Amino acid sequence: MSHMARTRGRNMAGPLGAATGLTAAVLLMASCSPSPPHKPGAAATHGAPASHATPATASASTAASHAPGTSAPPTGTSTGQLGTTLPVSDTSGAQLDVSLTKLIDPATGANKYSNPAEGSHFVGVKLRIHNTAASTYQNNANNETTITLSNGKTLYADYNPIAGCGNFDNGQITLKSGAASTGCVTFQVPKGQKVIKVGYRNTVFPGRTAQWHVS
Repeated sequence: MSHMARTRGRNMAGPLGAATGLTAAVLLMASCSPSPPHKPGAAATHGAPASHATPATASASTAASHAPGTSAPPTGTSTGQLGTTLPVSDTSGAQLDVSLTKLIDPATGANKYSNPAEGSHFVGVKLRIHNTAASTYQNNANNETTITLSNGKTLYADYNPIAGCGNFDNGQITLKSGAASTGCVTFQVPKGQKVIKVGYRNTVFPGRTAQWHVS
């Protein structure tokens, strides 16, 4: 082989050898390098599915709704007849003795501006409310009193005044401990219907209600 051929062979072998060595070094470094760290947010992508977190959330919510040390509010209905005094209480501390003293059916409007709708007549529910708790009782009798008709429908108060029986203080009741007040709540009843039940309860807080059967 001529000197020129040997020189050319050495020149070619040099770059090839260098390239081969460099490739081997890169492969060796890649195999020994640690895995790259997760970027922020990668855990949500590669972790457990989001649906797996739902039971824990639901369990926490359930546990909060049944916290240790809490007790169920007093519930139920005291029942009686017209003239009966029944207990009413709630979780705010209200304690009452409520009497249905009279059912005025039909009742007459207190003035010329107080008239029932056509096809209906006024009914007055006369109540005596006695505060038996240690704290002052404040509420609105128009919101707390209902009647049930012979067709099963429940009616709420009408705000027209009736003759001979005031609506407390426009429905408002404020009673110190041991005090009592008497007043009427007005209803409009369609002709042909009879009142069969009267109810009294505290609508803000759950508790024990009263119901009188009048027919």
